[in-house]
Amino acid sequence: MNSFILRQVARGVLPVTVLFAIYLLLRGHDNPGGGFVAGLVTSAAVVLASLANGRPQILNNRARVHAATCAGLFVAMASGLVATFRGEPFMRAYHTEMEVSTSATYPLSTVLLFDIGVYLVVVGSTVTALEAFTREDE
Repeated sequence: MNSFILRQVARGVLPVTVLFAIYLLLRGHDNPGGGFVAGLVTSAAVVLASLANGRPQILNNRARVHAATCAGLFVAMASGLVATFRGEPFMRAYHTEMEVSTSATYPLSTVLLFDIGVYLVVVGSTVTALEAFTREDE
């Protein structure tokens, strides 16, 4: 699609969409949101970019997309195995806090690792499907 208006709208919307996805990802392990929703929002940004600008560069690199999807599966699985290696039930959550500044901390947990893994799998799967739909016959 060759639309000047769509390209201009996408230029403004894409950074906001990606920032919103990061917000959902980081917020999701304590509140509604998380890796799946953030992955869908990022996937919507990739689809918008492909509609506005033609085939995005990310669709031309199958190896990186496949590696990100596999890394996501590994991270999600590893987040559950942390508890198993400590003699606890699979997927038991562990929590800690990271000091952001002298007066603020950010909660970290194995749930966040799981959400990051889910995020990578959702984005990788969606980009793979989009690549299959936009692939030109060889």
